[in-house]
Amino acid sequence: MNDNDDINFPGARTGTANTSRYKELVESAWSPFVGYRYWHVFIFSMSYAFVKKLETKPVSGERNMPADVFTAHTRNLMRALAIEHEGDLNIIKKSEEYVKICEEYANAGFQEVYQIIKTNDIDTVKAEDLLLNL
Repeated sequence: MNDNDDINFPGARTGTANTSRYKELVESAWSPFVGYRYWHVFIFSMSYAFVKKLETKPVSGERNMPADVFTAHTRNLMRALAIEHEGDLNIIKKSEEYVKICEEYANAGFQEVYQIIKTNDIDTVKAEDLLLNL
C-alpha cells in the first residue's frame, strides 16, 4: 500500500433515499447513534450486512461523506471486507471499486438496522443496549 491509495480514497454515498434517515438516527434521542456521525452508522450498517450475509444493494446519489471522515483503521476495515467479498487481494488497488462494495453492504444493512431501531420500544430495550442485541 502506498500513499496514493489514501490520496485516491473517494468519499462514500449513503444513498439519496437514506440521507434523511441517517440524519434522523444521529440526531434523535431514541437512537443508539445519537451524537455520532454518519460514518459510524455507515460502518455499522456495512458490517451488519456483511456478518448477516445480506445481499448487497446498489446505492444512488452523490458522495455525501467526504473521504477524510474515514480513519486509517476504518479504511482498513473497508479494504478487508472488499477483499473477502471479491476473494482477491488486488481489489485494494481499486479504491473506487472497494468503496462501492462497502456502500452496497452499508445500504443493505442500513435498511434492516434502521427498521429495527425505528420500531424498538425504548421502554423495553434502551437505545444504548439495542445494538448489542442485533
